[in-house]
Amino acid sequence: MNAQDWLKRWLFTTNHKDVGLLYFFTSCYFGIIGAVLALLMRVQLSVPNNNFLSAFYYDQAVTMHGLIMIFWFLSPIALGLGNYFIPLQIGAKDLAFPRLNAMSYWLYLAGGVLAVLSFLVPGGSASAGWTTYQPLAVLSQGTGPTLAYLGMVLLAASVTLGSVNFMTSIIWLRAPGLTLSKLPMFTWFMLFTIIAMLFAFPTLIAAFALESADRIVGTTFFTSTGIQPSILWDNLFWFFGHPEVYIVLLPGFGIIANVLPQFTGRPLAAKNAILVATGLVVIPLSFGVWMHHMFLTGIPVALQGAFSVATIAISIPFDVITLSFVESLIRGRVKFATPMLFALGGVVLFIIGGITGVFLSSPVLDRVFRGSYFVVSHFHYVMVGAAIFGIIAGIYYWLPKMTGKMYNEKLGQLHFVISFIGFNVLYFPMNLLYDMPRRIFTYPNVGDWAVLNGLASVGAFVFAFAQILLAYNVIHTWYRGPTAPTNPWGSPDLEWTSHAEGMSPASQSSTSVPSGGWIGQLATAADTHASPAAAGPDAHHAHLSSRPLELSLGAMVFLAGAAFWPAFTGLGLMVVGGLVVVYSFWGWAKDDLHDKFVVPPEEEGDRWPFSAVPKLKLGMWVFLSSEVVLFGSFLGAYIFIRAAAPSWPLAGSVHDIPLGTVNTLILVTSGLTMFLAIQAIRSGDQRRMLTWLAATFVLGSVFMGIKVSEWTNLGGSGFILGSPTMSLAASAYYVIVGLHGAHVTAGLLMMVYLMKKTTGGAYTKESHEAIENFGLYWAFVDIVWCFVFPLFYLL
Repeated sequence: MNAQDWLKRWLFTTNHKDVGLLYFFTSCYFGIIGAVLALLMRVQLSVPNNNFLSAFYYDQAVTMHGLIMIFWFLSPIALGLGNYFIPLQIGAKDLAFPRLNAMSYWLYLAGGVLAVLSFLVPGGSASAGWTTYQPLAVLSQGTGPTLAYLGMVLLAASVTLGSVNFMTSIIWLRAPGLTLSKLPMFTWFMLFTIIAMLFAFPTLIAAFALESADRIVGTTFFTSTGIQPSILWDNLFWFFGHPEVYIVLLPGFGIIANVLPQFTGRPLAAKNAILVATGLVVIPLSFGVWMHHMFLTGIPVALQGAFSVATIAISIPFDVITLSFVESLIRGRVKFATPMLFALGGVVLFIIGGITGVFLSSPVLDRVFRGSYFVVSHFHYVMVGAAIFGIIAGIYYWLPKMTGKMYNEKLGQLHFVISFIGFNVLYFPMNLLYDMPRRIFTYPNVGDWAVLNGLASVGAFVFAFAQILLAYNVIHTWYRGPTAPTNPWGSPDLEWTSHAEGMSPASQSSTSVPSGGWIGQLATAADTHASPAAAGPDAHHAHLSSRPLELSLGAMVFLAGAAFWPAFTGLGLMVVGGLVVVYSFWGWAKDDLHDKFVVPPEEEGDRWPFSAVPKLKLGMWVFLSSEVVLFGSFLGAYIFIRAAAPSWPLAGSVHDIPLGTVNTLILVTSGLTMFLAIQAIRSGDQRRMLTWLAATFVLGSVFMGIKVSEWTNLGGSGFILGSPTMSLAASAYYVIVGLHGAHVTAGLLMMVYLMKKTTGGAYTKESHEAIENFGLYWAFVDIVWCFVFPLFYLL
């Protein structure tokens, strides 16, 4: 493979293995940035009254360390392993939507680039803490924080799209006979993680979108004094934030559950109990404890008690999981290979972190510990210790599969010993610093603060050095490691057994490992999805697409311009980015119209409980469920603002109720015409379907035209967009109605595409899934407006 083809492959790939590797190495890059920031912080805190970093730079280091490590390292490195191995574990050729998978990666990278670039602009990066509490964060000066927060929006959008893809894949692409009960534990835990992501990250999008609107166009969500903006932010952020703990933790636990049986010689104890317990954590409990982060905000005592009980309750499922792990160890014959050592280390560190977390469930003790380094210790034992030790166990466990080579076992064991010692030397002393405030950049020589901080700083460098051993072991394995056995651990899972046991060719093409592992793939393009020799002369081209990269690049440039708005540079970047986005969407549609991108057909397998639901429709339902949370977050914020605002414009004083009513009827009527279009194609009448689809387009266009005219005529009562006197009512109207308008506009563009394909005879009585899926989307748009209209016009 020449250099041009190599570059084209890695820029335009949609193959799940390639995307997984891109996620993996990119997250490691961001992890290095986050680690350097952490080491700078530990140098500053190593001795009292230190001036190595000023408060200005220390605050930026703390803030961006937290954001980068949580959002661009811990979760994405798990997604990298998930991208690579979930299709192998379920016997699929790829994920359900390959281009969506690639776009999820490029949006993730684009968001990270914006976050890192924020250090390079005058005034520096975000410095209000990784929780970006309001109004502190929104009032921080400079373009850098805006870039970082817009990067968070891109990151959250990436995660939402990836969640749709993973959930659809695990449900719909399982191999024949692979029932849900037979799924490997890593895939099960990733499914639970994806469910949490799907419903948590839309709230994060809403939170940072509102904050970015305040910073860019002058809305007043978090700068108004009469509505307690800090409480609004806390509710939005922590409704996302507490599930995020489990989003980070569960992939590592899934790897531990996958690893234990291979190194104990017996099945995982109480597997079904583990799955039930994890399901309880993800679905009802993780989203029901967010206010325990708000005990010090003045919430009523009754609420404090309720959320204290809920917090204690969430520890019970983890007790079940931990005891099941321990029982597996007691009844098995443990082999202390490197993956097992890190799995054991993850369990031990989680127990320590879990015990310290129980203290924080008490409102009384929380008041004592909340602002201290005790919380920092608890947080890192769970989020870093248990999570990253589990991930490292997975790296060693699957490295022979990815490379075809065997790692150095003695070096791996040394890596574990130094990591475990370094981690505990770093974080355990912080449990004893329960009387030291955690939001200070230096401290006086009081008590044992100096000794404990100095010890923690030594531990930080020891732990960082240990990861150099990991990097060396991995790189050495790729280039000089001995050839690995086909199944070195004797695992029964599909990623290890499918090639050896002769599954169907469809599954073998995805799971076989060419000589030299993925390094060999770089040179020879040997896998089926990329190899012209393996899959025909057009296969390599057919499974590549530049559109995900183009779209993500355009979005990044546009948002970078928005951060510099209203400067001329910002306007220019927004124009360029917008044109790139339009071009990429046009190219995406053109590729589809000419069948330039081909998704390999999948063998029909076990799809219970959605056997009767087509793949695209299932994906649409999953996507719309995340959209419900997105609009619910915005509308929930609006209801909070309305309830807290001291005054609000009377109904009819700003918005024209009769005009709004007529416009609502127009949009609802478009839902009827869309239904008629679906009925027409179900009966095989293409011409009548095209007529009703065109009628839907006309009605939707009229709706948007009236909406735009309303916007242009709003000039009084603080409804001037971007005005320094913009009211809360105007802020909510422009953002929420604008979001709905963006969805309507996207629907109109999709209708143009559908009408173009219809004129080419693409849809028939037997094949019209795209029309039905669009009907679901358009119905959702109509339903959302039925909530928006009365809230803004009638109440």
